[in-house]
Amino acid sequence: MLNPQLSSLIITTEGLNRITSILNKLRDETNARYIILVEKSGQMIANVGEDNPFTMPLSALVAGAFASTREIARLVGETEFSVMYQSGQNRHIYILSLKTQDLLTVVFDEGPMLGIIKLKTKQVADSLSNEIVSMMKN
Repeated sequence: MLNPQLSSLIITTEGLNRITSILNKLRDETNARYIILVEKSGQMIANVGEDNPFTMPLSALVAGAFASTREIARLVGETEFSVMYQSGQNRHIYILSLKTQDLLTVVFDEGPMLGIIKLKTKQVADSLSNEIVSMMKN
């Protein structure tokens, strides 16, 4: 459940089911370990894939890291960077900012998968944004 003081979303069962379905399809198409949809305040909206006891703190950290990335973009003359990619020895993380400023976060193993991750996240971005917008308070 999202903190109502931090979010304008009202998560419905139907909306969450549609989001989870989109995320599961994305996971199947990319072989990601797990995927987290993070609300711009740092709260987790949904996650799919492997169980990870750190999804809540990871969500907050992803939002913070992306906030600093937005400021870096401003300092170098960009209005915004829409993507952040971190590559480790064993794990990689790809974060895409949706139109709603929420963050689609994909954690995966293989570096060569990056092209597929980029393509597939871009393909689902509008659908996820539309679902989020449909659950916003007026």
